[in-house]
Amino acid sequence: MRRAVSLFSILVLAGCGSRVAATSLSVTPKATVESTTSPAASSAAGRGNQDAVLGPGGMTLQQEIGAVMMVGFTGPLTPALLEDWRQHQFGGLIVVPINQNGGDAPAIRQLIQSVRGVMLHPLMAATDQEGGTGQPEIATISRGMKALGFDINLLPVLDAQDVPAAIAAIHAAGMYAAAKHSADFRALIAARVEFVVVGHLTVPSIAVPKDVGYPGVVISDDLQMGALSPQDPPPAAAVRFLKNGGDMVIVSHDIVVADTTYAALHAAVLNGSYPRAQLDASVQKLLSLGLRYMP
Repeated sequence: MRRAVSLFSILVLAGCGSRVAATSLSVTPKATVESTTSPAASSAAGRGNQDAVLGPGGMTLQQEIGAVMMVGFTGPLTPALLEDWRQHQFGGLIVVPINQNGGDAPAIRQLIQSVRGVMLHPLMAATDQEGGTGQPEIATISRGMKALGFDINLLPVLDAQDVPAAIAAIHAAGMYAAAKHSADFRALIAARVEFVVVGHLTVPSIAVPKDVGYPGVVISDDLQMGALSPQDPPPAAAVRFLKNGGDMVIVSHDIVVADTTYAALHAAVLNGSYPRAQLDASVQKLLSLGLRYMP
């Protein structure tokens, strides 16, 4: 997921002191669902009745499917895009410079606030960091990201000179941290890293993090990466990744692809190939992050 985002890093630093811009799009704020657990779907409910069964946090099946997706889009946020987000309730928003929907610091804040305004549950806003792997640089850039409204720094902390210190710097800035799959998970568990990013093409079963007792969220790398083959489109890759033990998938550039991926996950739950109990467990993980770094 690493991208050439040095200009974005400069923007982050420049925007730290800017005031939050007013939201220009017309949105209706929604009440946030509390992160309490309601009964999960049982076999007695039957596959055909999955849509009527509430999961963790009182979420419907449709809301749960949205919750395990982190989505980005190209270009500015339009009313049509906002309505799409309202309908699908994607749990994560990823903003990267290649999508050209940020602009200046007030525009990034406004983008995040506008999407949050249509959510029924907490939205995680993420970006990835470039421009320094030392603790001072990571701390400074992370604080700038937080000031813009981001919750997750997808910095691959293995590039840092001191991984525990890098994670601590991200946490000190008030953000969640992520690590790559090849890490020393015992050290990451001790450092309380919340996300592990796994390459969905190379790992048929998400076993290593769980085998060493990793309790956090296992998230895919970008399903729209150029390495994907026509035989492995994002919807199929998303279903496989979550079935094999992942907790969240990233579709970073195209809202149409995100919608198609959402439909594939919904169908997989209804036909039983992606068990509802497994979806519930991933959603519960996301809700159990503590919301300590989210508005």
